[in-house]
Amino acid sequence: MNKSIRAIKKYPNRRLYDTANSGYITLADVKQMVLEHIDFQVIDAKSGDDLTRSILLQIILEEESAGLPMFSSEMLAQM
Repeated sequence: MNKSIRAIKKYPNRRLYDTANSGYITLADVKQMVLEHIDFQVIDAKSGDDLTRSILLQIILEEESAGLPMFSSEMLAQM
């Protein structure tokens, strides 16, 4: 992994561990990293699989479910 990319490990208990800060973080923290344009990669601690996309989709789903749409219906239809 590139050293300029922050590594986040996802454990089987669904907790996210920020290796740069040596501590557990929440999806809200990951969202803040996105907003601050911090490059990161979420890796399954057990298998080593890249979970970045699924974590980003989970953030979008939670925002949408909370009534805070991130994308318009038109934009989603174009995807």
